[in-house]
Amino acid sequence: MKAPLMIVTASLLLVGCESSPRSEGSPGMLNATCPFSGNPVGQGSATAKWEGETVGFCCAGCVSRWDAWSDGQKSDFVSAQD
Repeated sequence: MKAPLMIVTASLLLVGCESSPRSEGSPGMLNATCPFSGNPVGQGSATAKWEGETVGFCCAGCVSRWDAWSDGQKSDFVSAQD
């Protein structure tokens, strides 16, 4: 079970994020750019909830990277967006 998960994770890291920026802005999201790639996020972007905030990402691979962050890293990111 772990081997397929590791293969998928490695594939996402190797392939990277989608490269086409979105120009819709980030309605309802805490951030305007992906915390990992710096690509813009907007309507239809992948999201995750943290401390009552919606964090936007450029792709599902970056959500997986977010999930791997410690609670402290997530809290620091959210605090820095104010």
